[in-house]
Amino acid sequence: MKKITIIGGGLSGLAASCYLAKSNYKVTIIDKNESMGGRLSSFEKDGFKFDYGPSWYWMPDVFENFFKDFNKKVSDYYELKRLDPSYKFFFEDDSTLIPSKFSEIKKEYDKIDKNSSKQLDKFINKGEKKYNISMNGFIDLPNLSIKEYLSKDVLKHFFSLDFFISLRRHIKKYFNNKKIRKMLEFPSMFLGGTPDNTPALYSLMNYSDIKGGTWYPMGGMIEITKAFTSLSQELGVKHINNTEIEKLVIENFSIKEARSSDGKIYKSDAFLCSAEYPFVQNSLIEKKYRTYNKKYWSNRKVAPSALIFYLGLSGKIKNLEHHNLFFDKDFDAHLNEIFVKKEWPKDPLFYVCCPSKTDPSTAPSANHENLFILVPIGPGSVDNESIRNNYFKKILNRIESKINQKISDKIIYKKSFCVNDFKKRYNAFDGNAYGLANTLFQTAIFKPKMKDSKLKNLYYSGHFTVPGPGLPPAIISGKIASTQIIKDT
Repeated sequence: MKKITIIGGGLSGLAASCYLAKSNYKVTIIDKNESMGGRLSSFEKDGFKFDYGPSWYWMPDVFENFFKDFNKKVSDYYELKRLDPSYKFFFEDDSTLIPSKFSEIKKEYDKIDKNSSKQLDKFINKGEKKYNISMNGFIDLPNLSIKEYLSKDVLKHFFSLDFFISLRRHIKKYFNNKKIRKMLEFPSMFLGGTPDNTPALYSLMNYSDIKGGTWYPMGGMIEITKAFTSLSQELGVKHINNTEIEKLVIENFSIKEARSSDGKIYKSDAFLCSAEYPFVQNSLIEKKYRTYNKKYWSNRKVAPSALIFYLGLSGKIKNLEHHNLFFDKDFDAHLNEIFVKKEWPKDPLFYVCCPSKTDPSTAPSANHENLFILVPIGPGSVDNESIRNNYFKKILNRIESKINQKISDKIIYKKSFCVNDFKKRYNAFDGNAYGLANTLFQTAIFKPKMKDSKLKNLYYSGHFTVPGPGLPPAIISGKIASTQIIKDT
C-alpha cells in the first residue's frame, strides 16, 4: 500500500485525504494547529462559539457532490439551514434585504430601480450558463498545460465564459444603478480583487448566491470541518495535530521525507501540501529546488488580509440579520486604498455576522448575541494594538449609528485577529485571508501549478492553486490534487 503524507489539514487537505484513502492509499495528515480545518476552525470562550474565519456557505451542490462520492449525504453530518433573508446591505441612506426567493429578490431590485428585475433575469441566466459550463468541464481541470483547453468540448464554451472582460464592465452592461452594481460587485472583494480586475467569469458567483442561496450549518461553520474530519477518519486516515513540518528532504528530485520540529520523520511515496503554497516554497524547500522564488511571490497579487473582531454581547441586538454588509462608504476608495495605495482604509467597508440570530448554540443563552466583524485590509498591512483599537471604535460607531442601538455597553467578551495572527496561525503569505487574488492572469493556467515542476512527488492544493479561494473551491482543489496523485502513482 502506497503512502501519502498531507502537510496542512485545511479543507482541501481533508478532501484530498478522503479521495486518496478511498483509493487504498495509506494517508497521514499533519497540521501545526490544535485541530484540523485551517482557516475553517473555531474557538469557544465564556459560552460563546466563534468560527475563526469563513462564515458564508454558498454552492451547496459542491458539498453534496463531495459526500455523494462516498455514499454519504450532508445531512449525515450536520443540519443545513437556508437563510432568509440571505443577507442585508447597509447603504449611506438606507438598507436592503436580500430574500432567499428569487421572485422576492426581483421585487427588491425594482424598489431600488424600476424594471431592473428584467435585467436581473438576463444577468442571472448568463451566470447560470457560466456556472454549469464551469462545473461540468472546467473546474476539475488540473491546469498543468494549455492543451487541456484544446478539446472540442472545452473550446466551444471557452469564450462564453467571459475570461477577457472585467466583472464591473459585465455588470454595467445590465445595470445603471450604483447600489445594484455594488450589490453584485461585492463578491470580488472576497475573491481577492477589484471588480475592475476580476474576470466576468465570476458572475457565476452571483448566480450561485442569488439562485443557490446562502446557507448555514447549525452549530457553526466548524461543523463542516468536523464532518470532513470524521469522514477522513472513517476511511482510515491518520490525523496528527500540534506538529509543524520544518523541512522537506530531497533526493534525486523527489521528496524523500518530511521532518517535523519535534524530530519525527515522515516517509511517503508522495507528498501533498495543502499548507500555504508560498510558505512551503520559501521555508520548507531548498532554494535550488524551488519552482517559484521569493521575487515571483512578491509580484503576485494576493487577496486582502482582514481585521476581525469576535464579540460576545450581553443582550440582544436589533436591526441586524445573520449576514450584514456595510457598504455605506465609497467602495472604490476602499479598494484603491488597500490594493493600490496599500494603506489602511480611511472609511472602510466591512461585514458583520451575527450567527446567534439563526443558531442559539453560538451564545451562552437566548439573551446573548454573538458578533463577528470583518474589515478587509491590504495584505502586509502594519498591524498593532493601537491600530486595531482605533478601527474598533470607528467600526462600532458606524454599526451603532446604522442600527440605532448601543453595542459598546453590551460587550462582555472581545478578541481581535489581524495580519500578525494570520501569519502566526496559518503561515499566511503577507497575512492574507483568502489566498491568491482571482485576477485574469492569476486564473486557471496562470495560477501556481498544483503539481511541482521540479520535484517528482510533490503536489499542492488550496487557495493559492486551482481552482481558487473559498470553501467549495477548496473541496474541488483537494479532489483535483488527489486525482493527479492517483494518476501519477
